[in-house]
Amino acid sequence: MLENLQIDLWRPLAGLVIFLVAMRFIENAIKTLAGQKIKQAIATNTDRTLGGILTGTVATALLQSSSLVGLLVLAFVGARIMRLEQALLVIFGANLGTTATGWAVALLGFKLDLDAISLPMIAVFGLCYLTFNRRLAKNLGQFGLGIGLLLLALQFMKSALGEVDSVIDPAMLADFEPWQYALFGIAASALMQSSSAVMVLTLSAINSDIIDLHAGAALMIGADLGTTSTIIFGALGGTANKKRVALGHVAFNLVTDLIAFAALTPLVLLVALLDDPVLSLVAFHSLFNTIGVLVFAPLTPRIGHALESLFVSPTTQINRYLDPSTKAAEEPALIALKRELQHFTGRIVSLNAQIFESDSQRIPTNEAYKMAYQDCKQLEAEILEYALATQFPGARQFSSRLDSQLLAARNLLVSSKLCKDNLNDLRELADHQSALFSELVLTQKAFYESLPPASELLNIELGQLDELFEQSLRGHDELHESIYRLIRTDQLSSDKVSTVLNLNRALYNSNTALITGIAILIQDDQAIRLSRAGT
Repeated sequence: MLENLQIDLWRPLAGLVIFLVAMRFIENAIKTLAGQKIKQAIATNTDRTLGGILTGTVATALLQSSSLVGLLVLAFVGARIMRLEQALLVIFGANLGTTATGWAVALLGFKLDLDAISLPMIAVFGLCYLTFNRRLAKNLGQFGLGIGLLLLALQFMKSALGEVDSVIDPAMLADFEPWQYALFGIAASALMQSSSAVMVLTLSAINSDIIDLHAGAALMIGADLGTTSTIIFGALGGTANKKRVALGHVAFNLVTDLIAFAALTPLVLLVALLDDPVLSLVAFHSLFNTIGVLVFAPLTPRIGHALESLFVSPTTQINRYLDPSTKAAEEPALIALKRELQHFTGRIVSLNAQIFESDSQRIPTNEAYKMAYQDCKQLEAEILEYALATQFPGARQFSSRLDSQLLAARNLLVSSKLCKDNLNDLRELADHQSALFSELVLTQKAFYESLPPASELLNIELGQLDELFEQSLRGHDELHESIYRLIRTDQLSSDKVSTVLNLNRALYNSNTALITGIAILIQDDQAIRLSRAGT
């Protein structure tokens, strides 16, 4: 009999592995078919409490993975696409959305002839997946194959666990305490990285009368807590905000599960009214997660405020948006780079513009300017390091965008370097040719005042940049004429001629490099919008 038990254990184990593979197939297919729209919904439809919760619920129900939604939220928070409060609301909703798998399995998986459905689905959709090269057909095949494998896995677990009760007396498990089932649920969910897999195993065990509803409910409470391990690992080494989101997720699940455990008996008695232990367990899972959402949703602003005070530490990094953990997700990585380059552009413009004040006394000292310039150099290095570490095999468009963004950063820094390298010549000009200096300062000041605020720099039209280029060129030519006029009237000594001409050219080149860098970033952004409009 023991020998038979060892043989029989392969079927539920194989069923569990097939189930996890099926979930991966379904997840990958949906990510390809509608992943971008789901990501955009997560990033944008979360400004209000209900919107954030519903977004998390629906996204998790579609992607069949609260862990994946949690990792996406971490990536968006790391890229500062999403505020902490928004992230918490999505996480709360994701916990509710993860119950969708249980409902689908309970309502269909235990009511239908699974072999009659799963085998034809595997055959037909498997052939589509293996045969077609068109993206849509291949992904639809992958999705259908995943559903077929999921049903087959459920059949394996149902039939195998149905035989186990002939070897294991369910009365042997009667002495187990609820906390023991909960601990098993925590371990199983953390190990398999899927509370849905634990749910299906538990439903199969209840369907086979191996455990009762009370034990299954305790097990699912543990699985709900164990699934937080994914987001904890995802936040390790991330920004403070990502750690706050992970802590918020753990706090939500822990408090919700403690409430459910404390009220275990009355809640089980309530759902037992359905008179179907399989449906009752799924209803219990949804019920205690709903209670958690109702408790936490009104407190989200206070929770966010409390979390803001945690994980505060000094940092030597200059960047604001380049969270290392967002490098694994293409869309958050590109958004983070765009925002960081906007920040970088604003710093460069501010650094250059401060030189051209009303008189020579306000020109920054070499040392002060050098320190500010070094910060910009470090920021460029951080952008480069982040971009080079963000690689997606075969993504040519992604690599092209990275190259253009790095070229823009190089031009922006060159613009500032040309200003830095000519500070001494500017002071010398102020001391010996105040009229010429005043003309140059007015020209440069007008140029920088024509630029929009830092937050709008990358939103201006290319035509405006053409006008700025023409303005800079006119200023250069007019100053050139003034220099020649001073030379002809012997008002500019011969030893200063080369210095002044080089200074005028250097500042013109600085303006050109700045305009070029901004133009590259604007064109890249326009290309993205056109690409999305065409898809």
